[in-house]
Amino acid sequence: MIESIRSKIDVKKTDSIIWGQHFPLSFRQLLLLAFISIILLLGGALIRTLVSLQNLSQENVDYPNKMLFVLEQIHELQDTTVSLERKSRQYMVLNDPSMIADIKKNWSHGEEVANSLKQVPAMGLQSLVDEWLQLSQFATDSLTDDASLSFSKQQDILNSYAQLGEIIQRIDLSSRDYLKKYNQTLIFEFKRQRDALITFGIFASLFAVMLALILGMWLSQSLREVEMAIDQLGTEDKEQPVFISGPADMRRLGERIEVLRQRLNALEADKLLFMRHISHELKTPLANLREGIALLEDQVMGHMNTQQTEIIHILRDNALSLQQQIESLLQYNAFSEDTRRLHLHCIDVLELLKELISRYRLQLQSRFLTIDLIGEPLKCLVDSDKIEIIINNLLSNAVRFSPEQGLIKLTLIQHQAWLRIDCEDQGPGIALEDREKIFNPFYQGARQPTGSRKGSGIGLSIVKELVSAHGGQVSLMPCEEGSYFRVEIPYEAC
Repeated sequence: MIESIRSKIDVKKTDSIIWGQHFPLSFRQLLLLAFISIILLLGGALIRTLVSLQNLSQENVDYPNKMLFVLEQIHELQDTTVSLERKSRQYMVLNDPSMIADIKKNWSHGEEVANSLKQVPAMGLQSLVDEWLQLSQFATDSLTDDASLSFSKQQDILNSYAQLGEIIQRIDLSSRDYLKKYNQTLIFEFKRQRDALITFGIFASLFAVMLALILGMWLSQSLREVEMAIDQLGTEDKEQPVFISGPADMRRLGERIEVLRQRLNALEADKLLFMRHISHELKTPLANLREGIALLEDQVMGHMNTQQTEIIHILRDNALSLQQQIESLLQYNAFSEDTRRLHLHCIDVLELLKELISRYRLQLQSRFLTIDLIGEPLKCLVDSDKIEIIINNLLSNAVRFSPEQGLIKLTLIQHQAWLRIDCEDQGPGIALEDREKIFNPFYQGARQPTGSRKGSGIGLSIVKELVSAHGGQVSLMPCEEGSYFRVEIPYEAC
């Protein structure tokens, strides 16, 4: 049966189906997929950040050793320059040829130190180191080429050593500038990685929130459809097929609700058919029974004594009561089938109330009852026949339950978007244990009026059905004495 319902629903919804309504996954699978997507997104961002931090960490490990080596070489080059200048000055004074070898040895050591500095290209010291090599070689060659040095040549050599000192200072400043810039670059890179991680975190959070909102709205729509479908099952109108969109498990739930709706409709139809048949089946023998009682009452079969006449009266009253019950049952069936079909007309509700009150004139006079009608002319678009039945049932109960010389208060007002009719009487009221059941079909409360025929118990249930058909509600209001019913239906001016 579920498969047949599924095929019917699919055919009916073919034109309006979208990808989201027939997504093949269940809600649990969708949640798992969303969770995995968020984990992958966060994991990718985390791995990227870890790789970048690993590279920075490796650079930070190599950087101190590199800078220590550069600083040591610069200091060594500075010491070599000072040593060369000192020994050159000594040579110029002493003119000792044995010192030439020592000077050349110092210069060779300085050349090695300078070449090692050139192996650090990131610092940009190559040009300064080359300049140092040229000047130091010039000074050394000038000392060793001539056995006797003129004063001007000595001045040139000393000027070269002065320039070498300036070059060493420039090399030192360049290395310090490089160190400062590198530290700034390192700080900037750390900030960039931090900002990237924060950005990825915000993006992942927004993605998770957006995904949660989409899934929540999608599931909420499915839950609202389920709620509406369940509400429909609790009403008389169960003709609208149930279709639940969303994940696969929610759609399967909708199919089961549709099966339940069809079964309830079938049960309702069977119930109405049974009640209609049983009512008609009872009417025929009951009519024969009443006809026989009437013949006995007319003494067609012979004279009846007092006791026999009393028994015949009891039979007549019970047969009449049974006939009223059967007619009430037929009337309730008719209302159950016709309750959702409204025939709206523009009427003056106050005039309708006056007309209905006039029909109770004889009953009111016989029991000295008074009906106080409060309200002003109010035209409204309603089903006049059903409104007449609603008011007639309320008035009938009020008259039947009111004590002699009692007051019945009938109020008509427009309250916001509602047409409100209040009916109050001074009868015995409704017991506390009966308040929740008083609108059930064929239910009769414990407090019944004395000296009157027992009712059928369907009047208030008919009132509730007809008021609901108008989209309104009927309520039992709290009061100090008697009963107080309030009818509210949507007000539509005409």
